[in-house]
Formats: sequence, structure tokens, C-alpha cells
Amino acid sequence: MSIVEESGTTQAKSGLVDSVVEYLLDHVAAQGLRAGSQLPSEESIRTALGVSRPVVREAMRALAGTGLIEMASGKRAKIAPIEGQMISRVIGNAVLIGQVDASDILEVRRGIEVTMVTLAASRRTDADAAALNALLHEMSGLLGQPDRYAQLDMQLHRLLAQATGNPLFPLLIEAFRHLIQASMVEGLERWAATPKLQRVQDLHVEIVKAVAEKDPIRAARAMEQHFDDAINAILGPLVEVADDEVAES
Repeated sequence: MSIVEESGTTQAKSGLVDSVVEYLLDHVAAQGLRAGSQLPSEESIRTALGVSRPVVREAMRALAGTGLIEMASGKRAKIAPIEGQMISRVIGNAVLIGQVDASDILEVRRGIEVTMVTLAASRRTDADAAALNALLHEMSGLLGQPDRYAQLDMQLHRLLAQATGNPLFPLLIEAFRHLIQASMVEGLERWAATPKLQRVQDLHVEIVKAVAEKDPIRAARAMEQHFDDAINAILGPLVEVADDEVAES
């Protein structure tokens, strides 16, 4: 493949950069590169495509901006492990400019996590069940400490994501983590003003118990109720909940 570099216009340079990006993406796919694999050197790319070193570097920076590669001074670029941070930035920017709000995020998370817990209940290992129960025990005495409880709550959801065996679920949970941690604390603080704070932990108990017993239907039902409560606690008026609702959910 050969690219003849044009001079003068910004548009021409942008087209060259796009061509180098496409070449590198094709290379990654054709070679089956995985996290940690090195890309060709800047010099070999420049020679193969007939472009300048600045064009190659700009293309590399564009790929680094997507999270696909990581660059370090004096070293060849390599494929980066995909993490939830990139997705989190996109969602965070959408919140920043008012394109989405807390209710939108909770609705999306509800759909994701109901599916997630259903799969976790079907696929969990004994090690997954043990880790979930150990964390649940740690959470049991911390309802009065919203910041710490929220941290452990997020950890519980990450463990459930891992128990699915699907690597996309941990990515999605991590993507939402920074955006929802504060809202989780707010919800706990609002519930603290009612006699029903214990319900938060009771639903976590029900979710983990259903997953441990490999009961996906009950796990999904408990997660649905967990999110309905969260939406109410964070966004809606405080309402009393019947004592037997958790048992019936």
C-alpha cells in the first residue's frame, strides 16, 4: 500500500492521517493483535505508506485517544487493554452538556444489570458465590456509613458482572462507576431519614442468595426491585414501603 503525501491544506493532511489510522486498524485485525502486542515502528509505517513522521504520530495519537493503543516516549506503541474509562468519559460528557441525566443512566443500568444478574445466577462458580457472600457480610454493618457502603455496593455489582463470564459486563459496570457513586450515597442518605434503610441491605441479600442458589428468575426480580427503589430514593419523593415487599419481590 502506498499513499502519496500531499502538501498545503489541512484537509489533505487530515485525509492522510485517516488513511494511516485505517491502515493500522486493518493491521491489528489482520494480525490478530491482542492487548500488549506491539504495533509496527513509526519508521516502518512511514516507509510503507510514504507519509511523514508527523502524520504517523498524529494517527497514533488519534488511536490512543480512542483507548485502543498506548504510547510511551522512546517505546513502540502497543495495544492497550480495553477498560471502562473511555465509555465513562462519553457518558460523563453527555451528562455535562445535559444530553442525559441521572434518570436516563439509572434506566439503562437497570436493563443491563437485570440481564447481568440473570446470567450470573446461571453461570456463577463456587468461588463467585463465596466472594459475593463475603462482601455481603462486610456490608451488613455499614449502612450508617454511606460513603463506605456505596463503595462496597459498587464492588458487589462488579463481582456480579464477573460472575456472568462475559467480559463486557465488567466494562459497563466500570464505565458507570464514577457517575453513580455520588448518587448512591445520596440515595442512602435519603433512605436514612426513613425506617426503611435496612431494605437496601435486604435486597442485596436477596440478590446474592438467588445467585448463590442459581435461581435466575428470583435474582432478576430482586435486581428489578433494587433499581426501582434506587430510582425512587434518588429521584422521587420518599415513600413508605410495606415490610413484606422485600419478601414478596
